[in-house]
Amino acid sequence: MGMGRTGIALSSDNFLNSLNPASYHGMDSISFFFDFGFSSDFVTYKTSNLIQRGRDANLKNIALGFRITRNWSSSFGIAPYSTVGYKITTENYVEGTLDKLEAELTGQGGLNQFYWDNCYVLFDHLSLGMNLTYLFGNIESSERLHYELFNQEIYSNQIAYLNKVFADFGFQYFFPVKEKMLITIGSVFGKSHRLNFKERVNIYDSDGTVSEDKITRRGTFEFPMYVGGGIAFSYNNKFTATVDYLYHNWSATSSSNSTFQYHDAHTFRLGAELIPGRLNQYGYLGRIRYRAGYYHEDSNLKINDKTISDDGFSLGIGLPFLQNKTSINLAYNYGIRGTIDNGLFRENYHSVTFSLSLHDWWFIKRKFD
Repeated sequence: MGMGRTGIALSSDNFLNSLNPASYHGMDSISFFFDFGFSSDFVTYKTSNLIQRGRDANLKNIALGFRITRNWSSSFGIAPYSTVGYKITTENYVEGTLDKLEAELTGQGGLNQFYWDNCYVLFDHLSLGMNLTYLFGNIESSERLHYELFNQEIYSNQIAYLNKVFADFGFQYFFPVKEKMLITIGSVFGKSHRLNFKERVNIYDSDGTVSEDKITRRGTFEFPMYVGGGIAFSYNNKFTATVDYLYHNWSATSSSNSTFQYHDAHTFRLGAELIPGRLNQYGYLGRIRYRAGYYHEDSNLKINDKTISDDGFSLGIGLPFLQNKTSINLAYNYGIRGTIDNGLFRENYHSVTFSLSLHDWWFIKRKFD
């Protein structure tokens, strides 16, 4: 997160990178990693004449990784895939009258992913990766209607249950150019697949009278094919620079809603990391990892013929422990998402991410004097 959300061509022996399943080749056979992180967002929503602020906190990930054989490394983890959270209150006049109709719309839930990454090294310089993911969750949408001439309020609750198992793939090719320079080329790929879902609708009034309670629809949602590539330059284990590009073929997914359409999404990311020097030369500050980055991400939606994009920059630090490879990582992202044109709204957000990567040595007997 501190390096502009890059990661397709990044690999390391001291952190877990789930952006490319082929990235775990740097782990040695006696290391075990346990990683978890949290993020907190502070957002300002702005329209052409209104401003509103909000905040949110979420679990970022829980993961563990280790080497199984000489060439095979693996990682398990769970992380949010998407989140839904909103509350909208509107008030309108019933057409042809002066009577008011109040409506309150709320939404919550989201999708989670449980994944198993596997990395296998061939020919000492090529690693192949496969990711198996189980996607699951539910999204709940509720509506409350109040008409001033009626005593009862009408409630509608719709829950969509979703799940899918699928596989993604990746590779990294790493080779030295000079004595102290290493170049890594990475790529990821996922084919299109259908997400299974079913929807349940419950309609009732404030007296508890149920008008409808049934499963209204079973079906699938088309997830697009995606492909991405990246390249990373590392010099003397002190400086790393990396570039990522991702393409999602969302235009192949149809929309039954005339308000928006799906369109292809392009993502560009840049990142850099600096480790100043040795401990005995610069003190502890020389072992800290200083990170920065920039990103531009297109949304998969076009609303009112207007595309939505997300532009931002990031700063981060990695604080190492001196006894092993355990580290504390902090990242700050500032970005602008959306636009106030065509009746839409824009988000200015500040995001802070904290993660702890715990490391331990396997198969080493402790000796006490």
